[in-house]
Amino acid sequence: MKGNASTRPTIPFIPHHISAEVSVALFVVGGIFYLAGMAPHGLGEPANPLVTPPHIKPEWYFLWAFQLLRMLPKLLGILLPGAIFGLLFLVPWLERREERHPARRPLAVGMMTGSFLLLVILTVMGLN
Repeated sequence: MKGNASTRPTIPFIPHHISAEVSVALFVVGGIFYLAGMAPHGLGEPANPLVTPPHIKPEWYFLWAFQLLRMLPKLLGILLPGAIFGLLFLVPWLERREERHPARRPLAVGMMTGSFLLLVILTVMGLN
């Protein structure tokens, strides 16, 4: 005979389940500490934050920013992307026309098209 959910014995969550989870977590953390103490992995040479290794390449979605940093002086390469995205953020307030059709909003469409082309060109340049 199948029993109802109300007739089955229940186990309280707080003392039983929590103690099992805490004991497993302590065992895993203890194992990690043991391995770190008994078989430490040696570190390489100290990092130099002013020199980028020549073999480092960013992921494809950051290639445009990497290429911009290679082409421009450091400060300009850092500030220009922020200015571009800030300008794109301000497009709705710069173009205040009531018209919604893209053909009648040349400033907004031009800014978005120019930004997209700049990102594509810099990404393709960064692939090389």
